[in-house]
Amino acid sequence: MTRFPTLFAALLLLPRTVFGQDSTPFHKGQWAAQFQAGTAFSSLGFIKFRSPTHALVLDVHVGGAHSEDLRTDSTGDHFGGLNSNASAQVRFGWRRYSGDGTAAKVVSHYSLGALAGLFHSATRFPTSSQQSNGWTAGAFGDIGGTYLVTSKFGIGALATASLFYQNGVTKGSSGTKFRFRDWTIGGSAVNASLVATVYF
Repeated sequence: MTRFPTLFAALLLLPRTVFGQDSTPFHKGQWAAQFQAGTAFSSLGFIKFRSPTHALVLDVHVGGAHSEDLRTDSTGDHFGGLNSNASAQVRFGWRRYSGDGTAAKVVSHYSLGALAGLFHSATRFPTSSQQSNGWTAGAFGDIGGTYLVTSKFGIGALATASLFYQNGVTKGSSGTKFRFRDWTIGGSAVNASLVATVYF
């Protein structure tokens, strides 16, 4: 049990000495699947190693929520409104790994790449409704660390940041329609995501 404080310290602090090394337990041609869960999103990703320290990363992020409001009076329950949203995003980039030799138990990494996605949201009330649809495109970066429980399985933490352009259209039940565009900077550095990786 004494190794767990050391593990989490290594994953969260990511010492510079780790990034200074150029050898890892991975090899060219190796594949891995990455599963990520956090407060903001979840994802499934695939990693293709081009060398022991470089890899291509493809991640699919999905998210969504739905809520309804029912109001009760003397005549019974009545529909009060609903809110629904869904989004999907694909990220593709280059990842750099660092570790302290081929027998390293802790490896650190950072990634840079591009992202693109789609989103939908809908709001409905008893007398009106509206829905929005659109797309996003931009760039992302992340930094993280992985503790190799075995040669085939690792757990770790990942902090991300992104900059993307958003373009969408909102339509109302009255026939109104307007287009919106904006730039957004986002990230999860404070609430780092938990990551599990399976190596093949």
